[in-house]
Amino acid sequence: MDYFSIYVEEWDSLLEEFLRHLAMTSFSVVLALIIAVPLGIFITRNKAVSNVVIGIANVMQSIPCMALLAMGIPFLGVGETLAIFMVFVYAFLPILKNTYTGISGISPVSMEVARGIGLTRMQQLRRVELPMAMPYIMSGIRIAAVSSVGTMTIAAFAGANGLGSFIQLGMNSLNYPMTIMGAVAAALMALTLDFLLGRVERAFTSEGLLPQDQIKNLSLSVRSRRKAMAAALCGALLVVSVASYASIIA
Repeated sequence: MDYFSIYVEEWDSLLEEFLRHLAMTSFSVVLALIIAVPLGIFITRNKAVSNVVIGIANVMQSIPCMALLAMGIPFLGVGETLAIFMVFVYAFLPILKNTYTGISGISPVSMEVARGIGLTRMQQLRRVELPMAMPYIMSGIRIAAVSSVGTMTIAAFAGANGLGSFIQLGMNSLNYPMTIMGAVAAALMALTLDFLLGRVERAFTSEGLLPQDQIKNLSLSVRSRRKAMAAALCGALLVVSVASYASIIA
């Protein structure tokens, strides 16, 4: 079996595992996003607990993948649930730290102006802090998503399916074309996610926060349409990831 014919022979299996891998990765990152962003906002308001929370996250991040899998087996068993837990742990820290860094780095002058015009705490968060921290938050999400694609391949060693199953099977049987096929598919998925999230980041980043060479002076209606499309993409990703995970565990 050569390096090209294997894609034809294994196409159905490759497509199935590609979608499964994408579903598990997306669900893990979305779950990390839902928890890490609010927690990141919370610890910017409570500096006393920020070091503790980030320290715990750093410790979890430093645990090797295989060790984390071994630790999780007694509680979660083997399979997709354990894989999603592992990827969630590694996706959590970049989003948490970037949310904390982005909001903490906002100029006190900007916050003083927001308070001076009578904005409430919630309005300050929605209109000032989140828009100004968005490049940092999106950067953390992109890092988490891309790294999670690779981390999820390791979950094949704990009984989870996905593209890692091709890599594991190829290594065990010395079938190098199959190993390369799984690795190439994972790399393409990571690049695609990074590109799409880059478009989302661009849509949600205020023009004033962009480098000068990227400012296009788009009309308000065009910017609104781009934000709506990006929000629809994020919503679709959330729905698909939840639905796919439900089908996996069913």
